[in-house]
Amino acid sequence: MEQKESRRVTMTKMLLKTALIELMQEKPFPQITIKELCERADLNRTTFYLHYADQTAVLREIETEATQKTIEYMKHASPDAGTVELIERFLHYVKDNPMLFRTLLLSGERASFKPEFIANTLSEIRANLPHYGDELHEKYVLIFLMEGSAHIITEWLRSDFDLPASEVARTIYALCDSARDISL
Repeated sequence: MEQKESRRVTMTKMLLKTALIELMQEKPFPQITIKELCERADLNRTTFYLHYADQTAVLREIETEATQKTIEYMKHASPDAGTVELIERFLHYVKDNPMLFRTLLLSGERASFKPEFIANTLSEIRANLPHYGDELHEKYVLIFLMEGSAHIITEWLRSDFDLPASEVARTIYALCDSARDISL
């Protein structure tokens, strides 16, 4: 049975994660030391090592939580929500957490995060997507659609949310929907 963390542990971890995200805005991840991280969080190294082995463990936990929270956020959509609404909900979540998503999706510190994150998130709306031919062809079409969607979202982040989330959601959906017209 999973034991719930105490408020103190939750707060300590939140301080360390926030400090890491802030530091990643200033310098590359490999250059961030545990000493800097602890100073920014106003915690001592002993406290750090009670919860994490190294900076990478903090970053992995941030990534895992971002993915889990995104999926949870999207699950709170109404049961009859369409794909556009689900995409829009996700985009609002990204917009509500810009520092987190700029760090995770744009920094390139862990190149594997972006495709994993997009795949996990889009798997939640997979049931609402049309089918694109046989299983083998569909795999390639979905890879194309997921990567294209990821690039649209990262450009939207880079452009400081220059379009409303609803327009970006409709664009992503329209592009994905147009792939149905491909004859395989």
